[in-house]
Amino acid sequence: MTTALKKYSKLEGPGLWSGAVADQRRDVIVSFGEATLVISDSRSLHVLSHWSLAAVERLNPGAHPALFSPDGGAEEVLELDDTLLIEALEEVRAALITQPGWFERLRLPVMLALSAAALGLGALLLPPALVDHTAAIVPMAKRAEIGERILADLQQSGAQLCQGAQGAAALAMLSRVLFDVPVRVVVMRDLPAAPPRIQPLPGAVLLVDAGVLYLADNVDSLAGALVMARLHAQAQDPLRPLLYHVGVITTFRLLTTGSLRPGAARGYARIALSRPLPDLSGGDLAAAFHGRVGLLAALQANAALHDPALTEMLATLAPAARPDTPTAALTDGQWVSLQNICDS
Repeated sequence: MTTALKKYSKLEGPGLWSGAVADQRRDVIVSFGEATLVISDSRSLHVLSHWSLAAVERLNPGAHPALFSPDGGAEEVLELDDTLLIEALEEVRAALITQPGWFERLRLPVMLALSAAALGLGALLLPPALVDHTAAIVPMAKRAEIGERILADLQQSGAQLCQGAQGAAALAMLSRVLFDVPVRVVVMRDLPAAPPRIQPLPGAVLLVDAGVLYLADNVDSLAGALVMARLHAQAQDPLRPLLYHVGVITTFRLLTTGSLRPGAARGYARIALSRPLPDLSGGDLAAAFHGRVGLLAALQANAALHDPALTEMLATLAPAARPDTPTAALTDGQWVSLQNICDS
């Protein structure tokens, strides 16, 4: 590397440079400095930019004129037509790319292992009192924002949000019929959950895997499953497992500043969808389905959406509370629209 730099220490030549995508390229003089590439205005000789030679990347290998940028970014671009200058820059870049020794090869795996161990230890040592206090004071608006981050992360990893207009309207109506407080029900397909399920998220969000709609025999079985999911959210605040996931520092930051650092929730949804939902008590189930046992009966009769917690629930409810048939929460047309929410 030192030999290559000395060889071209006095080499300079013309080029075209732009500092941003929208900027017009301007004539510059390119010269080699000590471990840097110096870009100067061709008229005033005012230095416009310094690039670390170790970070310079070619954007169009083998093409002419050659395009270079720092770290391969597309914002700042240098165009070179001078063959000698191109060859010099390529030679210096090749000299800087050395084969790592055993320490460098092991450093990344070791650092990753240590980081994973530290994260695991942090999760174990995260005081439950800190989680309880933080979860208790986070307002609904912030919870909704966190829920949106989780949904956005799922979309970035390949899941698709289902937004058919008529299906969304039917879903919103079903939520209003079932719940006394605003609950946002969202349908997504291509989720990693197996089997398909309804996952409570922070911000009073119920995430429905599209597979649940295909498995449900009727709207009453889906309604019963939504009631169950809301019970799971009440049994365990969906924010609590997220706080254990992000660790002590991020939880403390949320407590003290009211903000969650960017990327803190990345990857959490896949972990949440792989964990079992919290157990429910018979009393909670009885209270939730009292007066609308038809939904419970439809859910229990639907093997695809069967929940072990329902095994003995019908017997625990007073006979007088049981309607003979389920009461549909939506019309047939609305139910069909809801089933097709991912096709619009």
